[in-house]
Amino acid sequence: MLLGAIGWYRFAPRTPSPPPLPASIETGARFERIDGSVQVKRAGTLEWIGATRAVVLRQNDLVRTGSGASAEIHFADGMVFNVRPDSLITIEESSQNPLSRQQRTALSIQSGEANFQTAARNIPGSTTISTPTVRTTTDRETAGSIQVAESGATGLRIFRGQGEAQTRGGQRIALASNQGVNVDAGGAAGATVSLPTVPALTAPPNQTEVAYPDLAQGVTLLVWNSVPGASGYRVMVDFSPGFARPLYDRQGVRTTQMELRALDAGSYFWKVAAVDQSGAEGGFSDLWRFTLAKAPQSTAAPPPLVLETAELKGNILHVRGRTESGSRVTLDEERLEVQPDGSFDEFLTFDGGPGATVVVRATSPRGGLSEQRRRVTVAN
Repeated sequence: MLLGAIGWYRFAPRTPSPPPLPASIETGARFERIDGSVQVKRAGTLEWIGATRAVVLRQNDLVRTGSGASAEIHFADGMVFNVRPDSLITIEESSQNPLSRQQRTALSIQSGEANFQTAARNIPGSTTISTPTVRTTTDRETAGSIQVAESGATGLRIFRGQGEAQTRGGQRIALASNQGVNVDAGGAAGATVSLPTVPALTAPPNQTEVAYPDLAQGVTLLVWNSVPGASGYRVMVDFSPGFARPLYDRQGVRTTQMELRALDAGSYFWKVAAVDQSGAEGGFSDLWRFTLAKAPQSTAAPPPLVLETAELKGNILHVRGRTESGSRVTLDEERLEVQPDGSFDEFLTFDGGPGATVVVRATSPRGGLSEQRRRVTVAN
């Protein structure tokens, strides 16, 4: 009996041991948004194919954006990489350790420009971004941008969070929020640069819908908070959140507001960055959107509008009149202060000379519209 048990133990089939877990599992990355001509070259192939949201990007795949094109790439750990026009990048790694759950994301940008936002702090792992002259390792919840010239010269900016850059020449540079560094084509880093803080947008509120009776006469005022130390602002407006072909890219705006006139109906995205006296540009604000539409013609009766004075003294225009209480009054699209009784009495800086024509409009609370055109006279 004992011999039989021993024989069974020696010769009975045994369940094989499970294979060891791989050191890492490739997780890949995907396109979240594609604007314009964006192409992918698979690792080990020679052919460029059109990018689609169905494409899964793997190790050593290349991505390039054409002129006026952009792409938003999402990695499995939550990192977002926005590739700007005329850029070439390589996916170096997107993987996870099955035991530790550590996520590793690495990519390189050979030329062009990109903005990045790393994964949330509660996701363990690392992120590395390389160029021909510098390798940057960033912390979690870090936002920044990277610009690479054809020569390999690199501009690195950290807008939020922190990271460490190691140049080809062996220098190590620690960067915190609102700091940047330029690395030349030889791999030598310049001094760390302080960047302006990010502006806060105020008006029109995000997701606002604005209706104008006449879109050709509509004036949309963009307003943001001032940034300490800023000498100007860069304002971008586009139909697309990718800003690959911006409708407006105004640099050197000196005030904290900008007028947009005669826009067509549709949705618009906008953002603002501050620029200091040295020309260093900080991070862009949050992206806001507003929508313009043509208002239906009002059937309400026009409010009374009496324009008593439109007199010029030097470059100061004195405007006085009255309308219905609660009405909105503008002079050449500039809003006037209306008193509770409907009267208005304002002194405005005026660029036109004597004899110029001004347009005064009053809109009642019910939507009725009155308009008067008046030639400017010279005050005695």
